[in-house]
Amino acid sequence: MFKEFMRIYDYREMLKNSVRKELRARYKKSVLGFLWTFINPLMQLVIYSFVFGMVMRVTPPEGVNYTLLIFVGLVPWTCISATINQSTTVIVANANLIKKIYFPRLILPLSMTLTNVVNMLLTEIIVFAAVLVLRPQAPITMAYFFLPLVFLAIFLLSFALAVLLSALTVYFRDLEHIFNIFTMFWFYVTPIIYPLSLVTANEHITPTLLFIYKLNPAFGIIDSMQKIMIYGKFPDTASLGYVFAFSTVLLFVALVIFEKCQRRFAEEI
Repeated sequence: MFKEFMRIYDYREMLKNSVRKELRARYKKSVLGFLWTFINPLMQLVIYSFVFGMVMRVTPPEGVNYTLLIFVGLVPWTCISATINQSTTVIVANANLIKKIYFPRLILPLSMTLTNVVNMLLTEIIVFAAVLVLRPQAPITMAYFFLPLVFLAIFLLSFALAVLLSALTVYFRDLEHIFNIFTMFWFYVTPIIYPLSLVTANEHITPTLLFIYKLNPAFGIIDSMQKIMIYGKFPDTASLGYVFAFSTVLLFVALVIFEKCQRRFAEEI
């Protein structure tokens, strides 16, 4: 398993070129080009703000801009969901490359994950500008130094899912469709388009249900982002620590499965 990462280091130029190529090819021949990196989440933001903010009138905590609440959580979620959706086809889509030359197969889910993380980091520039404009009274505190840790948690969770799904989908093609539905469900059980206060204030949510709700690894990420960028508070270390622990275990399991599955990739695809 660790030898595989050493091989990736030996093929680091291939990894860099793969990420660079994917970033360039993603919006190749489009009029707006790389601007779509910012336009896509902004358009989603407009839609969710209209539907849930104006039509359904979801009430955010006092003093918090609802549009900003969504934006802060939507950007990291987009990174995670995009990685999930793309990982289900990343091996099959590169069938010709796999059959022709040798390279560490793990580079495929890794480069795809890194591409989405880079896109997220670029979009975070717009998020930070939105914080300054829509919530000028929000303090820029020492809590912002925790952002790199949250970004690392996003990468770790995304990469673990990418490794697992990219390997399994080669053998079980239905997973591509199943996880499209699962991702939609996961989105709605994560406090992105509604504040956590709506969950905690619900009389039907018992302490046990709330505990189960917070076991969602995306919860710790979104909650940390909102605490830092909206309230200027330090993230819950227990919640963020759980994300790292969950993602680390998942990545270990995923690497073991990937190692066993990759032996027959060329035959199965």
